[in-house]
Amino acid sequence: MTPDLRFQLLHAVRLVDREAGTKALTPEGKLYNEPKLPSASESEEVFRNIAFPVDDCRIDTGHLIRRAESEMAYLHLSSSTRWQYMQAWRELYTFLYLSRSTVFMRESCNAFVEDNTQKHEDGSLNEWKRKIRRRSVCVLLEVADTGCFQWKLFLSKKICCSDDTMESLRQQYLTFLQTKNFEKKTIALYDYAFRSFIKGAGITDVSGLRELQTAQIQSLLVFLSERLCLNSRGTVFPIIRQILSYLYTAGFIPTDFSGMILTPAYKKTHLRPYITASDEKKLFRAMEEAPLRTKAMMRLGLRLGLRDIDICCLRFSQIDWKNDQIILEQEKTGVTIYLPLLEDVGNAIMDYILNERPTEAKKNPYVFVRRQAPYKKLESMYMVCSKLFERAEIQTVNRDSCGVHVCRYTLTHKLLLNKIPHQVITDVLGHVSKESDKPYLSMEEQMLKECPLDFSLIGQKYWEEGDGFV
Repeated sequence: MTPDLRFQLLHAVRLVDREAGTKALTPEGKLYNEPKLPSASESEEVFRNIAFPVDDCRIDTGHLIRRAESEMAYLHLSSSTRWQYMQAWRELYTFLYLSRSTVFMRESCNAFVEDNTQKHEDGSLNEWKRKIRRRSVCVLLEVADTGCFQWKLFLSKKICCSDDTMESLRQQYLTFLQTKNFEKKTIALYDYAFRSFIKGAGITDVSGLRELQTAQIQSLLVFLSERLCLNSRGTVFPIIRQILSYLYTAGFIPTDFSGMILTPAYKKTHLRPYITASDEKKLFRAMEEAPLRTKAMMRLGLRLGLRDIDICCLRFSQIDWKNDQIILEQEKTGVTIYLPLLEDVGNAIMDYILNERPTEAKKNPYVFVRRQAPYKKLESMYMVCSKLFERAEIQTVNRDSCGVHVCRYTLTHKLLLNKIPHQVITDVLGHVSKESDKPYLSMEEQMLKECPLDFSLIGQKYWEEGDGFV
């Protein structure tokens, strides 16, 4: 068939389906005639006589979707993000339409989330689509309860298994970790290790812990080794050992199996990665086409050698524009350093502030913020740096690396090549003592070449007189 004939047939089926109300589906599984949402003015008229929270079966879900859309306007989301939310709400409305009723019911909305979760597990739905649809439902339910929406993270409850007793044990373990005053990120890591232990050992309930065997521990090690790199194993294995000790002390397992978990041994290289002068030029050329935020943050790393966390936590109050310097207290060491505000660095920061930084973040004290709501400071600039390295096709010297510390090492390498005294390098890097400089000395290649002995003595014999040894 020609494209014109195909369009005519498609349009004919759509007209007949609309007239007959048969809810026919395309070969792709979509409706020929999707249900239309009510207009914004119609929804506004409906909510004049309705108080919150909205009871089930009180109004059409389409009116709540329009209300949620208007409530999110204050976030000033990008057009693509707004489209994704609206598309997810349309999917929800279609789901309800195919379920014979678009009347708002919390149970029906939750059924939509469960349906998408099942599709994701079956491999027929992408993860990002599942997340945006789940989040759109969460926004809709909050609007139904309160009439408004406040930006927040909707975290999924992670359950290690379907058994309630095992979930109760997990919560008990998390409570134990909280008494240790661990940070949230650390507790999340321990939680991941706990759930991996349960899955890898093949334990279904608490009673299974009492029958734990050495073969299950071996299966666990194989399970983790297949999923974790060597570096990650060095982090997770000690946590697994601590979990086994905890379970034995608490009386959940009959034997302390922690001795079976050995931390993987590997030789850690002391060579610091850096980029060559030619690659640095390629990086600066790639930065010219990058966003202004990327350009400013990367210059702080390349030209001043700031750490990732210090760049992300840079405040307006720490930039002295009149005296052309940056005064900041390092997050890692707590030591205050004074750095010159170089012309290109200052211009890049000012260009970002004036032309790209969201106006909605004007009250935020941090210089660099997210591009989308919520407009808070960045937690890390690793993705900013790694994407730029990939775009510029940068290959680091000594080992593969694409984090912000490569910029810091590159600056150190340039200072060493120019014979800058080590005390000056210590001050520039903000190190507390010269001992912190030792790992960087491996980049002083020319001086290292003068240290090794030559091969002239290999194969020669020497004897000492008297009682000496041969």
